[in-house]
Amino acid sequence: MDSLSSGLSGKHEVLLFQAGPKKGIKPYGVEEIKVSYNPNHPHSKLPVTHLLNRLFLDYFHLKELIFTLKLLPKLWRFKPDVIFPQNSGWEVIILRMFSSFINARIIVAGQSGPGWNDRINLFIRPDVFVALTKTQAVWAEKVSPWNKQKIVIIHNGVDPDIFSGKGNKYAVDLSKPIILVVGAAIKSKGIANTIMAVSRIPNVSLLVVGTGPLEKEEDKLGQKLLGKKYLRLIVDHHEIPRIYRSANVFTLCSDSSEAFGIVYLEALASGLPCVVTDDSSRHDILEDTGIYVKNPSDAKEYADKIRTALAQKSASKNLKQAGKYSWKKITAKYEKILDR
Repeated sequence: MDSLSSGLSGKHEVLLFQAGPKKGIKPYGVEEIKVSYNPNHPHSKLPVTHLLNRLFLDYFHLKELIFTLKLLPKLWRFKPDVIFPQNSGWEVIILRMFSSFINARIIVAGQSGPGWNDRINLFIRPDVFVALTKTQAVWAEKVSPWNKQKIVIIHNGVDPDIFSGKGNKYAVDLSKPIILVVGAAIKSKGIANTIMAVSRIPNVSLLVVGTGPLEKEEDKLGQKLLGKKYLRLIVDHHEIPRIYRSANVFTLCSDSSEAFGIVYLEALASGLPCVVTDDSSRHDILEDTGIYVKNPSDAKEYADKIRTALAQKSASKNLKQAGKYSWKKITAKYEKILDR
């Protein structure tokens, strides 16, 4: 939200409420709402179809409920014209109801991807539902219970001044070439499939960046199959651009429920070829720059596509594709919504 908030602050008064402390000087207002939580709570391993998740009664949704309730008095004082919730579940439900008391509009972006959460987002009937891809827009039109639900397509963005092939690299204790994965250690990211695919390619290393409930299981598999050619890093986000520059290929073959995947844009902007799941959403984002895997659990097919990426010599096509998603262009599309 930092890039979008910064872009919109040129013409609008922007106030961002967040659970963590403010970092650095921002061109927009920031207020912290303190809510402590444990990211490794046992509920992090609940499947998305679990009843507690569906009813928004799991640990993490209840923390979002506490955050939202603490937010309401602040919104009452600020009285914004537009509210842009970033979490699903209780946050969008409560803020949709609350918005009528202060005569505010609601914009909701489909960051959850086609599925239960975005069905709820559509059910509350936001003034605008932002689909991140054409595929998601088609899905939203089919499942929305409202005949005149306003749906627009606006992609996520990337800052080319931050994510670029030019600049310092992160010192990684791995032999080249390096295959990079940036994603949470959860089942939907399919990192175990990536480990098995990379293990079929001689003299190639795998760098995994991210943490999560499956971290120990993935590390055990990585060390078993790749030994010293496997490494996991957990770093602050400001280190990520340097890590992209240290890699030769980016891959993330997550399942089709993923809404967008900003990491693909970050990798493209860094000049890296991207090996991804072969589905309509990924085609919408990457178009002809993507190297697509039909069945990520097929280690041979996945490994062959990584080999194809390693053979890619020029980064120009990837950089050109990333240019379509600059935050300057994305912010201009949000400006059109606000103008209307």
